[in-house]
Amino acid sequence: MPVPDSKIAREAEQLVADVEPAFLVNHSVRAYAWAVELAWHDALEFDPEILYVSALLHDIGLVAEYDIGGCFEVDGAIAAERFALDHGQTAERARAIYDVVALHMLAAAPPGSTSEVILLNDSTGVDVTGYRVRDVRPSAIPEVLRAYPRLDFKEGFAAMFVDQATRKPICRVAEMVATGKLEAIAKAPFDS
Repeated sequence: MPVPDSKIAREAEQLVADVEPAFLVNHSVRAYAWAVELAWHDALEFDPEILYVSALLHDIGLVAEYDIGGCFEVDGAIAAERFALDHGQTAERARAIYDVVALHMLAAAPPGSTSEVILLNDSTGVDVTGYRVRDVRPSAIPEVLRAYPRLDFKEGFAAMFVDQATRKPICRVAEMVATGKLEAIAKAPFDS
């Protein structure tokens, strides 16, 4: 799995380790791992640094410090773009990271999306509900789970979703909760 060893990648790792609960940090790394698996399956080329930083920061809007009152994926995208700019990325690369984070909650990536948008959109589905898990090499699943255990992810993530849906009824998360996402999380093909 091509994990970038760049300064911004290491700083993004440190940021999420400092501000997110461990179950959310591990989810973010697993989302990247599943994205790489889906890229191999779908023969998609991608920018590893943009995808990795986006995956690490995609749920930062769920953290109180980064919740500025909007939908969490947009709050997170704003924080991720600012982080990228503050860490020496060009405006174009920072905006690419913003787009990946902001669009990861859509039912499907919009037509014409970059590979990174498509991959994170699908890979978060792998980790949250098991969407497209059949497109991940079976041998990769236990390796990723061993390296980044779920740590009661279903329970912790569902609680965060309920909190967001309750406080932000006009956001996509509220629609997802109202249409059965909590049940889909509970039934995901993972232990916790």
